[in-house]
Amino acid sequence: MLPISAPVLPREVARGAVFIVLEGIDGSGTTTQVERVAVRLAARGRRANGTREPSDGHVGRLLREILLGGHRCPDGNPVEGGTMALLFAADRRDHLQREIEPALAAGIDVISDRYLLSSLAYQSEESDREWVQLLARGVRVPDLTVLLDLPVEIAARRRQAAGRPVERYDADSFLARVAERYRELARSEPAVAVVDGAAPIDVVTDAILRAIEHLPALRVDLG
Repeated sequence: MLPISAPVLPREVARGAVFIVLEGIDGSGTTTQVERVAVRLAARGRRANGTREPSDGHVGRLLREILLGGHRCPDGNPVEGGTMALLFAADRRDHLQREIEPALAAGIDVISDRYLLSSLAYQSEESDREWVQLLARGVRVPDLTVLLDLPVEIAARRRQAAGRPVERYDADSFLARVAERYRELARSEPAVAVVDGAAPIDVVTDAILRAIEHLPALRVDLG
């Protein structure tokens, strides 16, 4: 399996810039926490940019339409899992080229709502796992990935309370498998920190920042 803890390809990064990823099943709070962490980093004098996958690029926008049930096959079936894995991999490379790499090179911290572990957790549940891992090879590895872990039923209640439309991967049975895959990945990778995503929002933010402050480039008080 692709090691999350070691970089695959060297890139130019301004000294001190870090790449942080928040992961978790739908409803775990990654989007909210990306915004909060970026604000907290900026308050400490760092330049920080929040981003997400699927990205806001052309491939990412197509993926978001598919996730909401669009672009079905002529027979009415959804886009098959292998195609989804390819699209997510293509979006990730586009995201890196357009947004992540330029920001890091300019000395700006990047905090992404989902990235590599999402494909290894989600797409591996509907496509060949080894092939999904192969698609992940050669992309930048985050300095830190934080998994917001919480029960599937709590995530479902959050999505319902937020009035979110039902997406492709929102079935509890599917998300239960994804959640367990996330936990497997976190146990095997030293650069993945696990945070209780069911905790109050401020507690989760503080826990994420405590994990971040251990990065060598961030030997500062981020409390």
